[in-house]
Amino acid sequence: MGIMTKMRDNMPVILIGLVVVFLITIIFDWGMGYLGLDTGRQNPVIGEINGKEITYLEFNQLVERARENQKAQSGQDIEDDQFETFRQQVWDAYVTQILIEQQIDKWGIKVTDDEIRDIILGEEPPEFLKRNFIDSLGNFNRSIYEQALMDPRNREALVQAEDAVKQQQLQEKLQSFIQASIIIPENDIKRKFQEQTLSADAKFVLFDPNSIPDDQAKVTDEDLKNYYNKNLDLYKIEAQRKLKHVMFREAATKSDSESVFKSLKSIAEEAKKDTDFASIVKIYSTKPYQEKAVTHGSLPKDGEKILYSGKVGEVVGPVPTYEGYSVYKIVKDSSSQDEYVQASHILINFGADTSLAQKKINELLSGLRGGADFAKVAKDYSQDQMSAVQGGDLGWFGKGMMVPEFEKAAFNAKIGDLVGPIKTNYGFHIIKVSNRSRRVIIAAEINIPVKVSAQTREEIYNSANDLVYIVNKGSDFEKEAELMKYPIQETTPFNEKSEFVPGIGMHKAIVQFAFDNKLGTVSDVFRISNGYVVVKISEVIHAGVKRFDEVKEGLKPTVLREKKMDMMKKKADGMRNKIPSGEGLEFLTSIDQNLVTTQTGSFNYGQSVGGGVGRDFSFNYTAFNMKQNQISQPIKGSRGYYLIQLISKSSFDSTAYSIQKNILRTQIFQEKRSQMFNNWLSELKKNSKIEDYRYKYYR
Repeated sequence: MGIMTKMRDNMPVILIGLVVVFLITIIFDWGMGYLGLDTGRQNPVIGEINGKEITYLEFNQLVERARENQKAQSGQDIEDDQFETFRQQVWDAYVTQILIEQQIDKWGIKVTDDEIRDIILGEEPPEFLKRNFIDSLGNFNRSIYEQALMDPRNREALVQAEDAVKQQQLQEKLQSFIQASIIIPENDIKRKFQEQTLSADAKFVLFDPNSIPDDQAKVTDEDLKNYYNKNLDLYKIEAQRKLKHVMFREAATKSDSESVFKSLKSIAEEAKKDTDFASIVKIYSTKPYQEKAVTHGSLPKDGEKILYSGKVGEVVGPVPTYEGYSVYKIVKDSSSQDEYVQASHILINFGADTSLAQKKINELLSGLRGGADFAKVAKDYSQDQMSAVQGGDLGWFGKGMMVPEFEKAAFNAKIGDLVGPIKTNYGFHIIKVSNRSRRVIIAAEINIPVKVSAQTREEIYNSANDLVYIVNKGSDFEKEAELMKYPIQETTPFNEKSEFVPGIGMHKAIVQFAFDNKLGTVSDVFRISNGYVVVKISEVIHAGVKRFDEVKEGLKPTVLREKKMDMMKKKADGMRNKIPSGEGLEFLTSIDQNLVTTQTGSFNYGQSVGGGVGRDFSFNYTAFNMKQNQISQPIKGSRGYYLIQLISKSSFDSTAYSIQKNILRTQIFQEKRSQMFNNWLSELKKNSKIEDYRYKYYR
C-alpha cells in the first residue's frame, strides 16, 4: 500500500507537471467546461477567436492557475516586472489551444473511452503514471499499479489522468492528420542524394559590374521610371501607423532605497547578536549562504570603504552594492594573485581637432606638475563627466577592466606619479595612481536588492493616468506633455501584422489600438516591460503603392547596377565568342589581362562554391549540368556574370541511389515532419480572426 499512498500523495504534483508541460506544448483541457466558469453581464469579453468569446473572468482564472503552477514548479512567484510577459504567454497558449480545438471539431477527430482505457491498462502505460510504481530495482510493479487504479480513493486523480491521456491522444491524432499530407517527391530524394554524393571542380572568369565606373553607366529619369513601373509590386505598402508616446519608466525611488536600508540595518543589529550568520542569511537574503571573495572594484566606492574597514569576524553594513544594499560578515582577510589599483584621471576628448586636444592636455599636465590640485583640475576640465564630479576618481579596478593603453600606464605607474598624456580611443588622459593592493575580503552576505515598490509603481502609474485624464478633458497631448516635462518620442511606421512597436517593444495590444482607432486618438495607460506608456496615433498611412518621387533616389543604385550588369553581359558574350575551339578560359587573359581565371576547388551539389563564388545556385547547378572541359555561356550570378569551365565532376551512382532511396525518403520525412505542425499552426493563426481587447482592461 506504500506505493498507492505515494500515488495519492504525488498525484497533485503529477497533474501540476502535466499542466505546465501542456501549457508549453499546447494542451486542450482549459475550456469553459473544465473550469466550470460562468460569464455574466458583469464579465466583459476581452477577446474573440473565430467568434468564440473569451471573458475577463475566464482569462484571469487561467492566468492565476498558470501562475500557481509556475510557483509549484519553481518555488518562486512571477516578478511584477515580468507579469505582463507571463500573461501574454498564457494568452498565446490559450489562443493556440482554442484554434486547435476548433480544428479538431471541424475535422471530427475523437478519442474514445476504449482507447483511453487501452492506453492506461496497456503493456506500456503513460510514463507520468508508470514512474510512480517503479521499485528499488527499477522494475515496474504492474500489480500495485492496477490496485491503485481500482482504489476508490484515487478516483478523482484517475479522472484527471484519463483527461490528460485524452489530450495527448487528440494532439497525436491531429499531428498524424496534418502529417498525412506530407508528400516526398522523387526529385527531393534525388536532390538530397546528389547533395550528399556529388562533387565538382571548375574554373571561372567573373565579369564584375563593380569594375565599371559610375559615369560610364549613366541612369536617366526615364530608366528609373521604367524600372519603377515594371516593379510596382516592390513598392506596395500595407496600411501603417505612427505613434507619438510618453514613457513612464519604473525606477526605484529614494524611499525604496531607504526602506531597504532600514530593513538591513535592523537585520545587521540582529546578526551582530547572533553567532549563526548562515541561519539569518537563509531567513532574509535573496541569495543562499556562500563565502565568497569580495575584490577591489566589485562594490561602489562607498561600499568598498565600509567593507574594507571591517575586521575578521565583524558584521558590517548596510553596505551599498550595485544591486542595492548588503550586510556582510567578514570571514577571512586574504590576498590575491591579481593586483588592483586605485586611480584618478583627466580626459580631454579628441573633438574636431586632435592637435588642439593634445595641446590642452599638455597644458593641464604642466599645471599639475607645477602644483595644481588634481581633483580641482579634473572637476573643471575633465570631459569624463561621471568621474569629473568625483575629482577624476575612478575607484579600484583590476586588469581587463580598462582599455589596454590606459591599463598598461596605470599598472606601470608608481603611487603618486602623474602619467600622461596617454592616448586611447576616448582621447588623451592624465592618470594618477593613489593606491595599489592585492588584498581580498572573504565574506558571507545578506543581500536585499533595491526594487521598485508597489507604492512607487502606483505613483508612476498615476502620473501616466493623470496625463490621460487631462488630455481626455480636452487638453492637447503634446502641450500637456511639454508642460509636465515628459519627453515625447515618435515611432517609425509599423503595420497591423507587427507585434513589435518601434521604440516601445513587443506589444500586440498597442498595435491593435493603433489600428482600431482614428488619427489623433490618445490611449489609456499601457503596461510595458519597464513601466507604462501613453500613446497618440500621430499618422495614418493607407495601403497603396509608394509614389515614384518617394522612391526615386532609392532606385538609382539598383538601376545603375542593372545597367552595369547588362554591359557585363555583352562583354561576357563577346569574350565567350572569342575563345577558339579547344582552348580554355585562360585564353582570355591573352586578350585582356584584367580578366582573371579562378579555380573553385571541390564543391558539392547545391552547396557553397569556393573561389569567392559563395552560395550561388545559378553557378552551382550550371556547373553540374556541364560536360568536362565545356565552357558555359554567360551565367548571371549574385556577383556578376560568369563564364564557367568544368574541370571534373563525380558521376551519379544509380545503384547506390537505389539502395539509399528509402533511407533518404525517411530523413526528408522527419525533417518536414518537425516543421509541418509549426507551419500549419502559423498558417492557421494567420487565417483566423483573432480579436484582442485586453488592452482596455489591463494596466
